Amino acid sequence: MDRAHRTLRPASASWRETMMKRISAGMIAATLSVAAPAFAQAPAKTPTGPFGGDITGIVTLANEYSFRGISQTQRNPAIQGGLTYEVPVFKPISLYAGFWGSNLNFPTDVNESVEIDIVAGAKAKFLNDKLVVDLGYIGYFYPGVSGALRYNYHEVALGASYDFDFMQVGAKVHFSPNYFANSGSAWYKTAFVTVPLPFVSNWHKDISAKLTGSIGHQSIQRNANFGSPDYLDFTAGITVTAFTLDFTAQVIGTSLRTVDCANTNFCKVRPYFSIAKAF
Repeated sequence: MDRAHRTLRPASASWRETMMKRISAGMIAATLSVAAPAFAQAPAKTPTGPFGGDITGIVTLANEYSFRGISQTQRNPAIQGGLTYEVPVFKPISLYAGFWGSNLNFPTDVNESVEIDIVAGAKAKFLNDKLVVDLGYIGYFYPGVSGALRYNYHEVALGASYDFDFMQVGAKVHFSPNYFANSGSAWYKTAFVTVPLPFVSNWHKDISAKLTGSIGHQSIQRNANFGSPDYLDFTAGITVTAFTLDFTAQVIGTSLRTVDCANTNFCKVRPYFSIAKAF
């Protein structure tokens, strides 16, 4: 079964992409954190995990689960969540590990119901935490799906981001030696930008907002196994944080034609909405 028939495999703002961005940019939501100015002395933070580390999590309700621009739920709602543990090793290095999960709904039933991802890596911060470099591993697993389909796969990723205060920019490269459905070596290259809107906080201290955007390119060795040609994906939108809840509205999509997407609308330009709670 090729990938097209299982919905061609975030783009968009899946929690995993969000979490990985958080980790690599001082973030993993569409959720990028903005480093404090160098002269601001942050209060001492009480660790929430063992060995002086921190445990963070997020739960997201979205109108769909989109991975690199392609819907994994046939454009039906998704509930997602995960946890990450990060511990400082020595300045400026920290290590992290975590997991994430989401419901799935492929066009062809292969006994799938959930995707579970495992992440681990190392992060380094420089220049008063404005420059963040991240080297990580992501494992993608589909419990219940026959191993003969070779859906499970692994990636390594190297990313960097810089916070200019008025804007945060970053880029990341993912490599898989054998991508989804035994489709061979694959590269995913992405760049993203976040622009905070500080004037929003003037209206209420518990409300903030930021503009977000990204563009990526997925290349695959054996396109026939994957079910589509190489393609571009993009996101553009806004995230408003109000009283600890993140409300995201985006336009997402890919360069794939309907015929390249198993004759579905799962790769088209479309709206994406989510509500997330980080803790």
